[in-house]
Amino acid sequence: MDADGEFEVKRFDHKGWSVRILLTKLEEGFVAGHADLYQGGAHKCRIALAGQQYDQAAAILLLEEEATVFIAGWEGQGHLGETEPAKP
Repeated sequence: MDADGEFEVKRFDHKGWSVRILLTKLEEGFVAGHADLYQGGAHKCRIALAGQQYDQAAAILLLEEEATVFIAGWEGQGHLGETEPAKP
């Protein structure tokens, strides 16, 4: 856990990407969090929960699903340089 009360709850690799899921437990018992996505060691995206979750397991599952959807979408496009889509 870091100084902000944030802690890593899951780390996994998917199609050449590394994903770290971090959560913060709030006083009211809610969970806030985000997933950081890395490709080739470079941070490419952060996906944040839009709202607070009551259940830690549900928050982890939601962030994992969103990360895999993002990766599939990224791979569905051609990319030039850092993030710019290739022109047809």
